Formats: sequence, structure tokens, C-alpha cells
Amino acid sequence: MEYRYAERSSVIEQVELWNGKKNYGEFETKDYCSGGIFVKNCQNKVDTHSASSLTVKFCHNPNLSYQASHHAVVVHKTDNGLGLKWSHRQY
Repeated sequence: MEYRYAERSSVIEQVELWNGKKNYGEFETKDYCSGGIFVKNCQNKVDTHSASSLTVKFCHNPNLSYQASHHAVVVHKTDNGLGLKWSHRQY
């Protein structure tokens, strides 16, 4: 797919998906790269029509003293989850 900037690595992380103040829940990633991320088993929980832009918050990691988050847009929806592309816009 042309929007992928690098090869995706199989990395399992716990993330929360947010749209503004609405929390869709905690999910597991399948893989990610510098261009985006694939989140498993969230396709029926996130309303992709009203939430085309999401915030991906990486859940607490005991090795970090902060919680990382990134803005992303939904680029595809499958039976396995959502493919998200990182968005670099400021709010």
C-alpha cells in the first residue's frame, strides 16, 4: 500500500483509542511502523464514519515515565481490526 513508509514490524502493545473525549477502549496492536499501526479487534467498537481521526494512546509501560500518544486517521477496516496512518497535525 502506497501510504506505508516502512516495513511493518510485528509488535504487540496495549493501546487505547480515543476520539476527542470518547474512549473506545483498550486493544492490542498487531504491528506498526513509522507510517502507521494496525489495531486488532476494534473494528466493531469504533464508529469509523464519525471517528475518521483518532488518538492512539499507548498504555502504561513500566519502562517509561510517560504515556505516549499519536494522532492517526483510519485508512482501512477489515474483519480483524483497523489500519491507521499517523497524522502529524496539531490540535
